[in-house]
Amino acid sequence: MSTFSSIASIGIGATIGATCRYYIGILSIQYLGNGIPYGTLISNIIGSFLAGILIVLVLEKLYLSETYRLMLLVGLAGSLTTMSALSIESVEMLSAGDYSQALINILLNLGLSLLAASLGVMLAKYGFNLAQG
Repeated sequence: MSTFSSIASIGIGATIGATCRYYIGILSIQYLGNGIPYGTLISNIIGSFLAGILIVLVLEKLYLSETYRLMLLVGLAGSLTTMSALSIESVEMLSAGDYSQALINILLNLGLSLLAASLGVMLAKYGFNLAQG
């Protein structure tokens, strides 16, 4: 696979993932307010769940080409989830003295994202009847 193909594949997935993340952020503020950064939380949970499903489907079941692996896992799931936004938002909360809110934000993002990724893997392996062996 050429370098250009790799970059294009990642770019296509990243464009979709980043666009989804942007609109999730807008909708979360509209419907949930801005008490905590719900958009980042929701994006991280959805992206982690999707990554859990994709890792099984792409690598264990469908054996997709490198082009699709890069597009879906690196581009789409990578740009939908956002560690940088979590970091900046948490630092802003800490700087404002909102220590408990920052801690809750960090714990919710990490805990729920890990849970979502685990559920995605389990769904892909067992819910879709894809268990190996």
